[in-house]
Amino acid sequence: MKLRLIMSMVLVAILLMTPASADLFDDLNDAVDEYNEKIDQVPGTLQSIFSDQHVILVIYMNENESENETIEAKGPAFELVLSEGPFVTESGVSMKMVAITDGDASVANFGKWSELDEQHYWNGVEFAETLVVTTNEDTARAILDSESPGATFTEAYDSGMIIIETSDRASMTTKISLAIMPVVMKLYALIS
Repeated sequence: MKLRLIMSMVLVAILLMTPASADLFDDLNDAVDEYNEKIDQVPGTLQSIFSDQHVILVIYMNENESENETIEAKGPAFELVLSEGPFVTESGVSMKMVAITDGDASVANFGKWSELDEQHYWNGVEFAETLVVTTNEDTARAILDSESPGATFTEAYDSGMIIIETSDRASMTTKISLAIMPVVMKLYALIS
């Protein structure tokens, strides 16, 4: 059971965390394939939360790099109001990513916000965000570099360094599922 919890946390962390540089983005793309191969190891409750979702991933960057300015200049206008939290960096610059999950919570598409067109279509599919995940570069790197990414993810989530929210477009089921996610995570930790 403990191995199952660790695998589920690692897989959720891989799904939710985005890298801050092209090298890390490539690493994450590789990790997405592994995540999809092991989707059956994710507990059903967590699968139901992350199934059939359009996710926006926002990482606050440590520095205002010219690459980030270029990324921000492309794609449709970003009109969501993001949560304030301890993860907001001094630069205030954020990198935005998008992911679409299938019914089993596997990642069907993963890319950059800048890949959306002005009508919010991505590869011919309308992108209508249902979940918004916000954190900062240090937290994302800590999870990706951790020997225990599930535990690192849980610690960051519990401390407010990762916020997962539903958008107005999310279904009532998604909103309720996300509301009970902290309880589910604690129960899995207690059982294991």
